[in-house]
Amino acid sequence: MRRIHAFVLSLFFVSGALAPAVFAIGSRESASAAYPAPLRSLELRYTSGFSVDYFDGFKVVTVRAPWPGATESFRYVLHTRGTPRPSDPRLSGASFIETPVRSVATFSTSYLPAIIAIGKAETVVGVDSAAFVYSPEIRARVDSGKAVEVTRNWMPDVERLIALKPDAVFTYGMGNEWDTHPKLLEAGLPVILNGEWNETDPLGRAEWVKFIAAFYDEEAKATALFDRIAADYLDVKTRVAAARTPRPAVLVNGPFQGTWTVSGGQSFMARLVADAGGAYLWSDDPGTGGLTLSVEAVFERARKANVWLNPALMPTTIREVVALDPRFAELPVVDSGAVWNNNRKINESGGNDYFENAVLRPDLVLVDLAKILHPELFADRDFTWYRKMTE
Repeated sequence: MRRIHAFVLSLFFVSGALAPAVFAIGSRESASAAYPAPLRSLELRYTSGFSVDYFDGFKVVTVRAPWPGATESFRYVLHTRGTPRPSDPRLSGASFIETPVRSVATFSTSYLPAIIAIGKAETVVGVDSAAFVYSPEIRARVDSGKAVEVTRNWMPDVERLIALKPDAVFTYGMGNEWDTHPKLLEAGLPVILNGEWNETDPLGRAEWVKFIAAFYDEEAKATALFDRIAADYLDVKTRVAAARTPRPAVLVNGPFQGTWTVSGGQSFMARLVADAGGAYLWSDDPGTGGLTLSVEAVFERARKANVWLNPALMPTTIREVVALDPRFAELPVVDSGAVWNNNRKINESGGNDYFENAVLRPDLVLVDLAKILHPELFADRDFTWYRKMTE
C-alpha cells in the first residue's frame, strides 16, 4: 500500500538558478509525432508505465502513466554531465538533466531502497518526513544533517528545496487537487514524477528500480538486481501453484472513520494474495484500486475469512484490534487467531520497513504471504515483515 503523505500519514516547491528538469507533453499522441527514433530501448518485462530510450549522446525517460487515467506523458532528457545538451530540434522546448545525478530529494520512502540498492545512498539530501524513514543508511544521514526534511506542515518546503539545489526531486502525481508537483515545477525545481504506485503487478512495480537507476546511469546494476528478484518471485509463485492444498480465504485491511477500504479484485494486493495461494474475498471485484465499503458490508464476507491481513497500522495484539471495534470479536478469523500484520520491522520513530522495501522486494512479500497461507511449503524461509498477532 502506497503512503500518500500529504493527507494520510505524511505527504507523500522560485528561482532561475535551478534549471527546470522536466517537460510535459500534453498527450502521448502529440509526443510520438515529433519524437526521434531511438537507437535502442531499455528492456522492460513487467511494466509499460515508463520507457528509457537511448540516442547518440543522450537518453529520454518517459513516464507514460503518472497516475490512473492520465492523459499526458512526462519526458526527461538526460545527458552526461559536462557534455553539451542535445541539439536535435525535435527536443526544442525541453529541459535537460545532467547525469549521473549527485543529490536528490525524495517524496516517498518507497524510492529509497532503489537508491540504496544501486549504491547511491550518499546522494539523498532530502526526505519528506524523516520520522517515517526506516532505512538505517538514510536515518544516519538525517541524524548527521547530511539529509534534511523537505516538508513543512505536511506540504513541501519550497524554500528549503531551493536552498538544497538537488539534481532531482523524485515525487509522484495523483491527477487531482492534492498534487504538489505543479508548484514544484513553478519553482524551477528538477521534478521527476514516478508512477510506480499505479502498477497492479508486483513485479511491474519493482521494475521501477530501473527508472530511478536511469538518472544515475546505473541501469545495468538495476537490471541485474531486478532479474534476481523476479526469479525468486516466480519460483515462490510456481511452488504455490503446484501444491495441492486448499486456498485460504483472505480478508485485508480494517475500518477507518466508519468505512472499510478493501483492495479491488484486480489490485496489487489482490495479485499478491492470489500468487501466494490465497482466495481473496473480493476477487470478483473488477477494480484495481481501493473499494470503500461500510463496515457492515465487509462483515458479511469477513465471516468467511480464514486469514486476516493488515487489520490496522500499529497494533501488535488481537486485543488491540478488537478494541478498535468490539464487533471484531464476532469474526471466526479472530477467534482462530489467524490475524497477521506487516509491522514486524518498525523503528523507534514509527518508520515501517514494509512501506520502504516491499515495493522493491515483492519476492520477500510473497514469501511472507505464502508462509502464512501455506506454512508447510516454506518452512525453509524466514518472515521479513509479517508477524502473527498475539492475543
